[in-house]
Amino acid sequence: MEEVFDVKEVADYLHCSQSTIRKLLKNNQIPSFRVAYRVFFKKSLIDLWVNNQCFRSCEVMKNE
Repeated sequence: MEEVFDVKEVADYLHCSQSTIRKLLKNNQIPSFRVAYRVFFKKSLIDLWVNNQCFRSCEVMKNE
């Protein structure tokens, strides 16, 4: 079964605050899904999202 995080767990995994995760959620900037009123994150999608963010940063740095 695929590993799934809640807000606290994804914040710990990414070494950031829960408020940062909530801001990303509010702006639809992080992959997530809801079950009733709870928000969850698939680890595999978070890993892809992180890699994509790193790739974007590298592309911006190349173009400067």
